[in-house]
Amino acid sequence: MPMWNLLLQKRLVLLVLVVGLGALLAWLDLHDTDPSRPDPEARAQEPSHVVENATLTRFDTHGRRHQILTTPLLTHTPERATTQLKEPQVTLFDSQQRRWHASARRGTIDRRELLTLTGDARISAPEQGWQLDTEQLHYDSDNAYAYSNTPVRLQQPPQHMQAQRMELWLNHDALRLTGDVRGYHPAEAFNEDTP
Repeated sequence: MPMWNLLLQKRLVLLVLVVGLGALLAWLDLHDTDPSRPDPEARAQEPSHVVENATLTRFDTHGRRHQILTTPLLTHTPERATTQLKEPQVTLFDSQQRRWHASARRGTIDRRELLTLTGDARISAPEQGWQLDTEQLHYDSDNAYAYSNTPVRLQQPPQHMQAQRMELWLNHDALRLTGDVRGYHPAEAFNEDTP
């Protein structure tokens, strides 16, 4: 019997070692801090599409184009539902198909399709000869509505105006400046040939 006892003790010790080693490996696996493992939050910030020299054209419900956007670099991140634009150049069309131009150093299109231009943002009406400069400009293409909550400067040389905020309705050719509005409007020179 002593031989049988010794064999049983060896098997019991071996079983305890195997179970203990398995438990240790399971514990190490749960607390693994391997930096090579992908971080799900970091992956959510990674773009899924990167497009160089992109041109995007949006159409209204009647099939007429109402926005053409060109950018040297477009990155789309589906987890955040945003599209980042580098140096976007945008041609906007109002309901009468008049062209308006907008540009900035950076741009973003969010999940509501709102275009935000940031960094030296500008919108201009070439046919009317004016331009508006601001740090951040938002544009809702479905309603042809632009606004800025940062200081703006409106110019139509030699006239210029400044304000804290602005709203622009392209379809109605209407602009509203609000907050500490100031401007320079030189008087027209008297024309001697006019009676």
